[in-house]
Amino acid sequence: MLSPISLPSSALGYVLGLLLLVIVCCLAVVFYRLRLHPLARFPGPIWGKITGFRAVYHAFIGDLHLDMLECHRKYDIYARGANVKKSQAYRAFETTPTAHDLQSTVDKTQHSRKRRVMSQAFSEAALKSLEEHIYSHVKVFIGCLAESDSSHINPEKKSPWTSPKNIANWCNYLSFDFMAELVFGRSFQMLEKFDNRYIIDLIQYAAFRVGVCLQMPQLALWRVDKVAAPAVRRLRDKYVALSKSMALDRVNMDGARRDLFSHILAARDPETGNGFSLDELWGESTLLTIAGSDAISTGMAGCFFYLSRHRHAYERARDEVRTVFASPEDIKSGPALNSCIFLRACIEESLRMSPPVGGALWREVEAGGVTIGKELIPKGCDVGVGIYAIQHDEKYFPEPYTYSPERWIVSDDNPAEAVARAKSAFSAFSIGPVGCLGKNLAYMELTVTMAGVLWELDFRSSGGEPVGKDNANEKYLRSYPNHSSKEYHLRDRFTSWKDGPMLEFKRRDVS
Repeated sequence: MLSPISLPSSALGYVLGLLLLVIVCCLAVVFYRLRLHPLARFPGPIWGKITGFRAVYHAFIGDLHLDMLECHRKYDIYARGANVKKSQAYRAFETTPTAHDLQSTVDKTQHSRKRRVMSQAFSEAALKSLEEHIYSHVKVFIGCLAESDSSHINPEKKSPWTSPKNIANWCNYLSFDFMAELVFGRSFQMLEKFDNRYIIDLIQYAAFRVGVCLQMPQLALWRVDKVAAPAVRRLRDKYVALSKSMALDRVNMDGARRDLFSHILAARDPETGNGFSLDELWGESTLLTIAGSDAISTGMAGCFFYLSRHRHAYERARDEVRTVFASPEDIKSGPALNSCIFLRACIEESLRMSPPVGGALWREVEAGGVTIGKELIPKGCDVGVGIYAIQHDEKYFPEPYTYSPERWIVSDDNPAEAVARAKSAFSAFSIGPVGCLGKNLAYMELTVTMAGVLWELDFRSSGGEPVGKDNANEKYLRSYPNHSSKEYHLRDRFTSWKDGPMLEFKRRDVS
């Protein structure tokens, strides 16, 4: 018979033994990864070699793009190679297990099939048919910016300038309204109403989950996110359900409507004659709404930020637009808008300094490996270069923290070779066979909107707001003080979380 004391003592021994075993196993894993692992010879952060949770941590707090920049500068690891495919990490994008969207499709054959179908929706003719949707939303957007919030009006102080507006919010409203109408056939009406603005939070948290799981796919595959971050998972699931409902409603709409969804619905693979299944349509519509709206809103908010803080660029872009176009009704895509080369350069420079996706778009090494320096990276490893990091590399962009639209224009002071070198490293919409199909649509929306605003309105910074001060880890602000004073800061959560700038607007004086 056991004494009352012997059982706890025995149990304690088992617990201590188990704890010791766990410690020994952990130390063995650490030793292996630091000394014996095939990739141990590559330089990098110690904690990054030990565990993938280091990347998860930086993705969670939103400074992964800054951490990658620090690593690239410290260890200088760059390589070029084509023997890669999309990483298995992109499985975190899956909306439904029965059908992958273009982003989550890893298999090259399937990705090519999807791209052949999707590309038909982004042809020049297809984009031309979307223009009226763009113009109608831009008109509403400009009207909203020109209005003052009555609660902030001082009746004793008459001023043509509006009350300060958080431009990040208004750019979000415009881009989500625009993409919802193109994809689902009906606008969210966020510009005019409060009712549906909650959807922005749903989409941002859905992307937040993806951004974290992209660094450690096991979190999604093992459903760890359901336990570790149930609130985030619930918001993601709520948006997925909403997008499915809206996609089904759009399928049942009148076939006469012409929008992005109608082109995707009608598109057929030229090799097989097959279109998308219902699940694929749902997945693609969800992806388009999230990725499209974020790229447009971030590029636009960044452009407002930099123009409001660089008077010479603002005045040159404004004068260019007002010289080229006689009226706002003339601002349409085409040769006249294409001739506004400085406006386009302002947009490019904003996207360079504050790209919508700042981290690495991971690629998996295929059979035969990839050589980095003198080292061979074996099959199965994920490799990538941070977009924010390479777009701040002085080899391609001298004075990378200086907002200089002129770097994109050939001149006596900026030879064609320098422009070509900058373009070779510009990756705001990715590059190569998996580059963003919607790039031309995004540029159309950005240029038409910014041209319309510059023609009809004047704007200025309201001053004093700490734009993005809380959007980056203080460690990196100390390491790179340029961040705190010159850049529009974003939280890198695959899509970009942004705040500000606070701007004031007024109708232009045409007298």
